[in-house]
Amino acid sequence: MFNLNHFLGKNQLSLQRRSFTFFLLFLSAVMLGLLLILFSTGAFSVGINEFHLFLRNELKHIAGNAAREYGVLSVEGVALAKRLSEQIEGRLQAEGLRPAQLRNRPELLEPILSETVELLVAALEKNKSSGVFIVLDATVNPALATAETSRAGLFLKNMEPNVISLAFPAIRFLRGPASIARQKRLDLLPQWQMEFQVEPGDFFFTTINAAQRSDLPLSRLYYWNPCCVLAGNYEKAMLLCVPLITSDGFILGVCGFEVSAMLFKLQNTPANSTYTRIFTMLAPVQGNTLDAAKAMYAGNYSALPLQTGGPLSFKTLSKGLSSYLAVDGSAYAGLHQKINIYPKDAAFSESEWALAILMPEQDLRTNIREHNWRFVILLLMLLIFSVVAAALISRRQMAPVVGALQMVKEGKVSSYEKTNIQEIDDLIEFLAARDTAEGFSLGTEEVTKTSPLFQNFVKNIKTLSPAERAVFNLYMEGYTAKEIAEILCLSINTIKTHNKRIYAKLNVSSRKELLLYVRLLQEQERVAPED
Repeated sequence: MFNLNHFLGKNQLSLQRRSFTFFLLFLSAVMLGLLLILFSTGAFSVGINEFHLFLRNELKHIAGNAAREYGVLSVEGVALAKRLSEQIEGRLQAEGLRPAQLRNRPELLEPILSETVELLVAALEKNKSSGVFIVLDATVNPALATAETSRAGLFLKNMEPNVISLAFPAIRFLRGPASIARQKRLDLLPQWQMEFQVEPGDFFFTTINAAQRSDLPLSRLYYWNPCCVLAGNYEKAMLLCVPLITSDGFILGVCGFEVSAMLFKLQNTPANSTYTRIFTMLAPVQGNTLDAAKAMYAGNYSALPLQTGGPLSFKTLSKGLSSYLAVDGSAYAGLHQKINIYPKDAAFSESEWALAILMPEQDLRTNIREHNWRFVILLLMLLIFSVVAAALISRRQMAPVVGALQMVKEGKVSSYEKTNIQEIDDLIEFLAARDTAEGFSLGTEEVTKTSPLFQNFVKNIKTLSPAERAVFNLYMEGYTAKEIAEILCLSINTIKTHNKRIYAKLNVSSRKELLLYVRLLQEQERVAPED
């Protein structure tokens, strides 16, 4: 007997589940291949590649701009020093004095400085600088105890340093005699002082000492003092210092320009629409360290490294990036390149500077993780969609097959509708044709419990041998010939031999007729106890 329950047994996968499992395996293979392609093409490293490309572009732009601006100021500073030296030397000659005698004539300092204001203002208005200054190697009162560290001079500040050629420049007075400020109608800043306070090793003495020890031309003697706070000043800045040298080689003092921290920030802040805490740093470099304490910064100040001492060591990582570690333990990722702010044969050419664009490593990891999560989410959505689609497709494709098997189970093969699946339609047509053929073997006589045919069948059961009766009883329980062979540990040929003898003794011509009598016999046995 065809046993559909056995065919779709509880311990076996249904056709729909098998189909769904096949789709899942197929989708898993596709997803694995897609992941391999994404990894091999570097899709998950797009974030760091984009960051590297962004850094290279920003570094090229900002470093080029910084080198150009510092180069222009260096040239302008040297030109200003020549003009000021000539002007002061001419004034001293008019007084019948040698340059070396200026220290002994403090009463001349104020008129000499007053005459330099026009040159200083013109230079300040012409260039992108936050300030211009002149410091003479003399003081208005040599008798004071502080005379050794006090120097006369002028310091003019531009309050809008990123804009040049203003109709009404915002120039303020930071250092120098107050009478000059009143005469030139310049407002004093709150940090104003009469003279500069200098000390050994600062911008003033470093510039003068280098000029005294060298016979290089003036264009090779300028000095960029690293970021610091001028004594009595209010903000950090870099100072371009050029010695004032007369025709006889005497050094009158220094002059130059100021690049304040604010001006540097206005000119060199990197684009931060994507990387909000990225910043630029211009710092002295030695070996594999950047001096963070003497650096100029531009960008998000909440991310800046320790600026109160200690180096910022760096090493090159994969993908061309570098890692920077501060003494306080904070780590940064970025790029840097050296900037030549001195000619090769200059007095300070051994001092190297580098411009770096950095961002906290934690920010970079977060950015890359967010970028990769977009890939992961898209893949998960694709996987969920594929699983749902696989379930729907497998259910739709298996529905006609399951329906056809159910019709076979219910014996309704003669009234089935085509499934448009060739194998299933051929099978059901075959079963329907066989049922029709087997149906004629019973003739036109209706078989019932009281018919002679059934009575003879019941009577002939007693003629079966024990072996035949064992096979017959298993047919009664619904087992197939193959299952009976397994249960009785017999070959299928032996079962077929028993079938022929059972058919002959019971006077049946087909398995279907046998099962028909068996079904009537089972009904009779169920009714008998109730009677």
